[in-house]
Amino acid sequence: MAHKDAVGLCLICGELSFGKHYGCLSCLGCKTFFRRAVMHGQDTICKKPNICEQEVCARRLCRSCRFRRCLDMGMSREALQPRRDLIGRRKKRPAQIQFYQNNCVSTIPSTSGSEVTPSPTNHLLTPQTDILYSSISDGNNNLLDLISSLAATDKAIRARKFELIRARTEAKRLADVASKGSRVVQQHDTLMKIVLCSDLCNVTQIEMFSMLEWVQTIPAFSSLHLPDKMLLLKRFAMPCNVIEYGYFTAQIGLDDVWLISNGTCMPRSVNVLPDESKTLVTEDRKWRQEKLYKQMTDRCIDGLVIPLRRLQLTPEELVTLKILLLFSCGNHTQKEEATSFISDESRKIALEWKNKVIAALFQFYRSIGHKSAAERFGNVILLISGIVSAASATLESYQIMRLFKFANFDRVSEQLLFDID
Repeated sequence: MAHKDAVGLCLICGELSFGKHYGCLSCLGCKTFFRRAVMHGQDTICKKPNICEQEVCARRLCRSCRFRRCLDMGMSREALQPRRDLIGRRKKRPAQIQFYQNNCVSTIPSTSGSEVTPSPTNHLLTPQTDILYSSISDGNNNLLDLISSLAATDKAIRARKFELIRARTEAKRLADVASKGSRVVQQHDTLMKIVLCSDLCNVTQIEMFSMLEWVQTIPAFSSLHLPDKMLLLKRFAMPCNVIEYGYFTAQIGLDDVWLISNGTCMPRSVNVLPDESKTLVTEDRKWRQEKLYKQMTDRCIDGLVIPLRRLQLTPEELVTLKILLLFSCGNHTQKEEATSFISDESRKIALEWKNKVIAALFQFYRSIGHKSAAERFGNVILLISGIVSAASATLESYQIMRLFKFANFDRVSEQLLFDID
């Protein structure tokens, strides 16, 4: 179970953090690593580029890449106090000093679909770590650090997701160049493209992996029993998908289209596409868009994109909305399941965490001087009905794609979205 004194998550590796160190919310392990790296003059040249580029867990990076991530996340060399932080300077130290170590969990599930669970972690305090428990002056700063950490982690995972999508898209483009010729590919690169089933399957796979990575950064989630984790994940998978697509579409600012994360779109009508883009749409794909996917597209645009564009959610509001949906026991149609399938212990943990995150969001509102926080939060909560409606319509369309074999989703996506064992 997450330590009650944790104030959020380490922005570098995602483990529990008890305060800011050298200008960044971080765990004791990353604090110690940064201190030693600075004192020993660590460079930032990667020692194993082909491996580090694929690595998600900061603690598995080479020392140079981990040091660079510390700097990128806001740690400052200037914040280090040399006389205080010199390793080995004080000769008399209590023998009970132990380092905080944790085996990072791979966010990519195994091919069998079994969930990877975190290994046990020992959180041991040292008497000279800036007095950890007094590093936060009061409860308000505690909550503000929590919401800031959650938002930063969500943003970082989303950035990695887009990097992976861009890498796959570029690989596909290079393959097209080899087979079709550069002139044809370059002409099509600048056009708005309609979603193909291959696009949808590839992006959905990445979205599911990103979701699994994100939920493991939520301390309360790791406290739940495995059956409850799986139930919540399956209920949350499609709402999470539509939140990510909706947020992306709202930021892009195009009207009458629903974008997925690789930039391809589902339009209300093929006729709203530019003339050059229309010529790329086959008659079969046009028929499916108008007859099979129109209800989904309309619900997603009207129920989610338009409200999101109007509200312009902050990162703090977005991550709060995702957490409330993750721990909601009503992301499905059967009310009986909501009361009987989640254990009482897990329900209590979920409720406490939701209340804590809501309190943290209101502290964020106070910190920026928001005049009508309650009304603003009410508008954020109202998005949930649109999300649930869009998720329901999207799931129905995806089921049609599977039924008629338009789309071949990967095993993990099928388990999470369609509850297939």
